[in-house]
This record gives sequence, structure tokens and C-alpha cells, in this order.
Amino acid sequence: MDGRFLSKHDVIAASRSFICVRMMTYESASEAEVLQSLWRPGVPLENTVFAILDPNGRPILRGGRGPSMMFRDSADLAKSMNEIAQYYHSGNKATAESLPVVDSVRLALDVAACEHRPLVVVVGQTADERQKAADNLAPVAWSESLMGKLIYSEGSIHDLRQIRGASISRGYLFVAPNLFGTEGTVVTQLGISASRSELEQAEKRVIDSYHPQMLSHHEHMRAADEQGIEWQTAIPVTDPHSLQAIEHRRMRPMGW
Repeated sequence: MDGRFLSKHDVIAASRSFICVRMMTYESASEAEVLQSLWRPGVPLENTVFAILDPNGRPILRGGRGPSMMFRDSADLAKSMNEIAQYYHSGNKATAESLPVVDSVRLALDVAACEHRPLVVVVGQTADERQKAADNLAPVAWSESLMGKLIYSEGSIHDLRQIRGASISRGYLFVAPNLFGTEGTVVTQLGISASRSELEQAEKRVIDSYHPQMLSHHEHMRAADEQGIEWQTAIPVTDPHSLQAIEHRRMRPMGW
């Protein structure tokens, strides 16, 4: 997450008037197509795209790599967001109802590791069972004290190959991802009939117990190279900066 803008309190407060969507760029062909429509015509899609759209999906501010290309600082971004929200204000206060899930457990682990957040996996044997469990968890996820502090995903027992310590096939797993998001370890787990109070306490427990290792970008990449870890995207990477960085790392000796 962009620490200069998106995690600042004034921007978070302004975001309550928006529907905020984190697109996965190279992890979904359909999402990449949407991002490309917000990007520069004829130019390869880069790894990050920032845009603000109106209620009809038309760009109000289009397509920089991030907010820093459009705003001086978080206060400037928050001011613009508040002005946009006021212009489109309908008088109806929107409320979030759905659990904000990442498409797959594998990808959610990686997102959680990148954001230094614990992960909650809703596990069920059928899509309907998972949906009901997710609906039960959603009010907790959107509560004032827990909003934005965890990453969420859904899956069956067959999607838990990268999760250590899971012993339930129906319920909730509260997981600490490893440094690279390639594996996760269950901190606590609850059955499918868990109450909202139990879910809230479990989320607070995993937040309190999760202490991710904080590395600089250089240290993180070096550690990944030393362990032979390289993320394989769902569709090809087209960001020239990323491609140059990948080639540069491959040419460096081990332990750089």
C-alpha cells in the first residue's frame, strides 16, 4: 500500500464516501482489460494504476501509476475526494454489506503478506455454505475497530494446500502469512456456527499475535532471490519497469 497517501487518516476518512476497489493487474485478464481502458492508449499496462471514476464508471481523474502523479500529498488527495463526494452526494448513506474477498486463497496469501496484514479464510464445502459464512463475518470485517486490518478470502478444503495447521473443513481460519506470501500458518480457527462476538475476538487475537518481518524493497528482493522464490502471474507482465528489474536481478550474482 502507498504509505504516503492511501494509508493516511485523512484519505481513509474521505474514502468512506467512495467504493474503493483494489484491482489485481496481472492476476486477472478481465481486470487488466478494465485497467487498460483507464491507462494511456497504445502503451503497455503498468503494474499500478490509480483513477477516480464517477457513479457511471467514467473517469474523473484518469490513470496515473499512483496518487503522487496527481496530488501533492495526502491532504491534497483527501480535499479533492471530499469535493468529488460532495458533488455526487445523493443524500443516501451507503453501507457495505459484502465481505471484501480476494479471488483465491493463493492470491490472498500474497496480498496479505504484501500489506503486512493477517488473513481470514472462510472455508465451506459448497459455494452457498461459504456465502452464508461470509455474510455472517461481513459486519465484523466492516466494524469501525477492524475495518481494513485484515485480508479475506474464501475456499474449500482443497484450496488450503498453502495453509499450515488447518483442521476444519467448514468454518473460519485466522492465518499469519509468511514473508513472501507463499504459505500461511493458522493462529486460531472457528467452526461454521461461530458467533459474531467470537469472530471479532478471533480477529483481534490474530492481529495482536501477527508481527510481520519488515524489510526494505532491496532486502526483500534479495531474500527472495536467495531462496529461489519468484511469483508467477496469471497473465504476462507488461510493465517495462518491472521487466527491467526482473532482468537486472537475474543478471546479479547470488547474495547481492
